[in-house]
Amino acid sequence: MTSPFAETAILLRASALTSIQTYAKESDDGRETGGILLGRDPLNGPLEVLHAGDAGPDAVRDARFFLRDLGHAQRLASQAFDKDGSMWIGEWHTHPVEEAVPSDRDLATYQSLLADPELAFTRFLALIVGHCVVDGQLEKVLAGWICTPGFAELVPMRCVADRAIADGDATPQLPTSGT
Repeated sequence: MTSPFAETAILLRASALTSIQTYAKESDDGRETGGILLGRDPLNGPLEVLHAGDAGPDAVRDARFFLRDLGHAQRLASQAFDKDGSMWIGEWHTHPVEEAVPSDRDLATYQSLLADPELAFTRFLALIVGHCVVDGQLEKVLAGWICTPGFAELVPMRCVADRAIADGDATPQLPTSGT
């Protein structure tokens, strides 16, 4: 059976990737961090990540989880919606010493968000900054997961120039990062 996400499933704006890379450095202290992903979820196309937020000043960060600062996330979402119509399409977070694979806790969280009728998600995007060993060195990697009810799949993503998504041209401009 062919995966419904066999083609590029995530278009990540370069500035959103830069934000994730910058904010992810906070997890160098051994505690997870993360933030919301804002953009567009076209009915029959790849998820478009236009903005990536930080955890916020009142976030709870631990070695095995983080809870975003909800008020901060809501303000970021409101600003992005006013700017370009971006909606909440997912979240990103770090795994300071683990692979970029959703934990059981992550999967339970995504499934509860998908099950919430007020949120009306049909799919939820999870970007995870994790680690893998490359030539004996621990390297950070970014993996994209699309979650649907009862299912999570690692999917292809591409980083695109900011202008490409802003202009409605989804032609990839930069190489894929991390996956």
